[in-house]
Amino acid sequence: RKAVVSTQSTGEQQDLVQAAARAYSERLISALTAEKIERADAELQPVLKKMYNLFLVSLLQENLGFYLTNGLISKGGAASLRGDFNRLVAEIAPDALALAEGFGITEEMLSAPIARDWELYNSYDNAGEMERYEDIVRS
Repeated sequence: RKAVVSTQSTGEQQDLVQAAARAYSERLISALTAEKIERADAELQPVLKKMYNLFLVSLLQENLGFYLTNGLISKGGAASLRGDFNRLVAEIAPDALALAEGFGITEEMLSAPIARDWELYNSYDNAGEMERYEDIVRS
């Protein structure tokens, strides 16, 4: 038998593998999210569905070139994505504070060194320690 030789470089194959893995994980996240929304309290479902749709529109926008090139979305459909995104953001905006509070992020979490100035926090080998960060902030 003859060995099959790929004309693609290792880098191209790696890109394809990573893209397939990302697409698969996005599909799993999407399916699980839809399932959880269906099980959520009825009064939460409308805003959760809007957030879910915002996630899906964002995925379409991120991969728009692929969908257009492969004929999976029309030019008109692609053009409407920005409007869909803006509409969903506007509809979700009144609930933004309550949604953020729903994550249960405490003041202590907000004042963690990495939450304050992540660029400074990562500018040195901090090994997760806060003492050195405090020294840099004070100077």
